[in-house]
Amino acid sequence: MARGILRTDRLILREITLADLPFLHRIFGDAECMRYYPGIKSFDETGSWFQRLAFDSYANHGFGLWAVTDRQSGTLLGDCGITLQETSAGLEPEIGYHLWRDHWGKGYAAEAASACRDYALEALGRARIVSIVRPDNIRSQRVAERVHRRRETFVKAAGSDGDKVEFHLYITKKS
Repeated sequence: MARGILRTDRLILREITLADLPFLHRIFGDAECMRYYPGIKSFDETGSWFQRLAFDSYANHGFGLWAVTDRQSGTLLGDCGITLQETSAGLEPEIGYHLWRDHWGKGYAAEAASACRDYALEALGRARIVSIVRPDNIRSQRVAERVHRRRETFVKAAGSDGDKVEFHLYITKKS
């Protein structure tokens, strides 16, 4: 049984299990869901993604990407969680989220990401938490604007070719 991590009014965030991977691959294998990534992922690539950012991260850091489920029905909606990502300030905890498109526009991403923000600052004692968003990803920007207090711009290498890409860095610091 997967361990529950966070509860909100409508959601439970719990550890991802191997049984979740087929549904999560539905997201990572979908061109519309992965529009702002270099491309869609194969099932094996999806498994490697969650091995690194969920299973290994749980063991090494005590956090990672978590399954986002509907609190009433238990339906898996996608993932949201905290991973360590390179930013202009170095390696920082970052909130990421991916939901199946049927669940877009319902406030689930902002609700889950806000719970992750509070968990990072309070339970994990982090001084700062960020979200990295591409400037053309308007939906994700709207989520990040609801979750964070400040926005900066930074440039990092993206994709296998190492091209430099500009990103928005949304930031919340512990009060």
